[in-house]
Amino acid sequence: MGPSGQDVETEAPEDVWDAIGTRLVDAVLQLRRSRPSKLLQRDLYLVDGTELTPVQVDALECLATRGDWRMHELAARLGVDPSTATRTADPLVRLGLAERAPDPANRRYVVVRLTAAGRGVTARITGARLALMREVLAPMAPDDRLRLTELLGRYIDLVEAYAEGAR
Repeated sequence: MGPSGQDVETEAPEDVWDAIGTRLVDAVLQLRRSRPSKLLQRDLYLVDGTELTPVQVDALECLATRGDWRMHELAARLGVDPSTATRTADPLVRLGLAERAPDPANRRYVVVRLTAAGRGVTARITGARLALMREVLAPMAPDDRLRLTELLGRYIDLVEAYAEGAR
């Protein structure tokens, strides 16, 4: 049984499992570290001469889902501690993409929200990312694109279930 309580498929020999695991890890690392990926990310995440980090872009996209976020709520949504959320939001505030204010409901809290410029940058990044995916995946057969999407989603679900079971 795996940590999630589900039966773990073990029909394949150990060396096959090792090869699959190695190929998957290598593919993820290669994608993350590749020069083209870094160049594309830089182009997508460049704002007024400053390259946003993937975590800062995650924060922008999170902030775009509703108006005000208390910092501890943003931290929980991003899966980081509150001090990390604050350090992530600081450059966004400096760039004018987000703003902080006392929480009108409880002035002991600080809320953060996107500015109009932040909404514009978030929309630009989202649109550019979708256009890039469309262009990159265009040579792939439509059924393969769908299957890739399904398999990646399933892989993420399994990793998250494993992590929850291992806690």
